[in-house]
Amino acid sequence: MPGVDWPVERLKRYQGSFPAPEDFGLFWKKKKQEIEKIKPDICQERVIFPGEKLRYYRISVKAVDGCVLRAKYICPDTEKRFPTEVVFHDYPQASRGWFYLGRYAAIGRGVLAPDCRGQGGESDSGFCGKGPTAYGPMFNGLEDVVDNMYLCRLIEDAFLWITVAEALPYVDKEELTVYGEGQGGGLAVACAALYPEIRKCGAHYPMLCDYKRVWEMDFDEGAYEGLRYFFCWRDPLHEREEELFKKLSYVDVKNFAPMVKAKTLMSTGLLDRVSPPSAQFSVFNGLQCEKQHLIYPKHGHERNNFFENEHLKFLLEG
Repeated sequence: MPGVDWPVERLKRYQGSFPAPEDFGLFWKKKKQEIEKIKPDICQERVIFPGEKLRYYRISVKAVDGCVLRAKYICPDTEKRFPTEVVFHDYPQASRGWFYLGRYAAIGRGVLAPDCRGQGGESDSGFCGKGPTAYGPMFNGLEDVVDNMYLCRLIEDAFLWITVAEALPYVDKEELTVYGEGQGGGLAVACAALYPEIRKCGAHYPMLCDYKRVWEMDFDEGAYEGLRYFFCWRDPLHEREEELFKKLSYVDVKNFAPMVKAKTLMSTGLLDRVSPPSAQFSVFNGLQCEKQHLIYPKHGHERNNFFENEHLKFLLEG
């Protein structure tokens, strides 16, 4: 079968190129506890559109480091509890428009769509951390402690948005789901790992996983270009290679996978040249929950209407 990676049968056995740190679970449980102590001050600004069945809001909240984060929120105009999905966007984009997000209303759901810090949306950038920033923001802070790396802040922010979603009026906490594409798919998996109340997780060609495999395949361009240039500019002899990938193992989505309890639907395009299939399979193979993996031989890192239809079915089934 044509593709950019190993044959599917080998992919189905692949577990990743770099082990999880021994204190990975403890590290992120402490991060979650820090977030829970914040008790975020949620600012909601009503956005007026014609119609009586939905409410539209711009939401802002301060992250752990004080960075102002923003999101779009659409919910049914009701005083009854409703299911809600938190939707994370791909790198380095922004949350989708109101019209696109409004489709969740057709199945009676609310939707919270955050803008990731320092990317294409309305959230602020926050502190960068030490290290080169010319090809950021994904790998900003590589010469700093893990806590100050951009990727660590990004995952922390995603956890904060779960806390925000649960605090919004009439959100049914027992019917909370997460979804994302690319970067967003990785964030969705990370959230499902730390928040067992999340019922379902949808991950479309997830990124932020198996960084060493990405680098070994020379896929360190585009979204991952900062990794290549870190070695070019800061460590040309790769004397700190082991140290670098040890840091990145703390923000590797494949290491969250075994902690996920939510029912999970994932997709991979075998022609994906942004997030290599093997890296994505390292996530799926690590999942120990009820799971389904849809594999598209002729799709790359692109919008996939067929998977969106499957995601709709996934949300509606019991």
